[in-house]
Amino acid sequence: MKTMKRLAALFLVLLLLLPCLALAEEDGDYEEETYEDSASADEAVTEKDGWHFNSKGFLVGDDNPGDEYILEDEANGIWQYATRDLAIIVTRYQETVKIKKQKRIREYCIAEIYASEESPLFTVATEATKKKVAGYMKAKPEDLASTVMLAISDDYYGHRLQTVDQKKASWPVGVIIRNGEIRGNKTRANGKRILPPLDTLAVYGDGSMKINLAGEKTAEEFLAEGATQVFAFGPWLIRDGEINEKEAGPDSNYYAYNEPRAAIGMVEPFHYIGIVVKGEPKSKYAGVHLDWLAEKFREYGCTEALNLDGGGTACMFFNGKAIIYGRGSVRSLGSMIAFGQK
Repeated sequence: MKTMKRLAALFLVLLLLLPCLALAEEDGDYEEETYEDSASADEAVTEKDGWHFNSKGFLVGDDNPGDEYILEDEANGIWQYATRDLAIIVTRYQETVKIKKQKRIREYCIAEIYASEESPLFTVATEATKKKVAGYMKAKPEDLASTVMLAISDDYYGHRLQTVDQKKASWPVGVIIRNGEIRGNKTRANGKRILPPLDTLAVYGDGSMKINLAGEKTAEEFLAEGATQVFAFGPWLIRDGEINEKEAGPDSNYYAYNEPRAAIGMVEPFHYIGIVVKGEPKSKYAGVHLDWLAEKFREYGCTEALNLDGGGTACMFFNGKAIIYGRGSVRSLGSMIAFGQK
């Protein structure tokens, strides 16, 4: 009898515990499902023609058709490149604007780049000689761009070096560092603002970029901080998230005319924006003011951005082919900003 009573009591306890066990199991399932959903969101994958991309545009997964994705759609103005550690999307834009009551075309290309420690920003340049640094001599931009996936014109420092030599002058070239090597270290005194003012944009090993005014730092100081590249031109467009209102704001009169432009900026480390604007012949293309350029970088969320040499220097190449020139033709160049070795 006692055994029967014990079994009945045990049965009753189990009946009372079952709802709690079921609830605990449901709670456990719910927590696990939430975690999995969160992980899936972080690893969101987009599929296109059998290729798989994460939110930054990098290739992911083991079943892609190849190791690199290349799209060249010139008719629609879209170029794309992706590997597991580099993603580039270039888009061409065209709009009609009025300049002094006349209609012009504003044409520009914006490159959005997600780089990485494995595929960082670097530069290409003409070879050094016994007496001259790399980038001093000039070459066709298509030759410089032939070995990289994306190339953008830079600060044209080689031309300033040549001009100093030809005119036997002591003009400043700017603080110039390329791939960890000093190629120029004489700059303007901070506060002397003529074009180019030689403001700098430094690129560091952690993928970050930082604007400095001309004269704020020496080449040696940049290297000591870990800078791998320093570009010198200007004026600076955005610094610490703020637009240069004095020289690139809507009310600025600092060289406020429409021109072909080239510039580069950073959203966050390893996330960059490059812009090249067509501006000639002026009877057809509008070009832009510096304030337009600064606002466009802010629109993309850039916290640092520098105006580079424009006019006949401005150009952008994708997979070795020109996709936009500032003018109808482009100058010979000594160096270019680059992403992705072919």
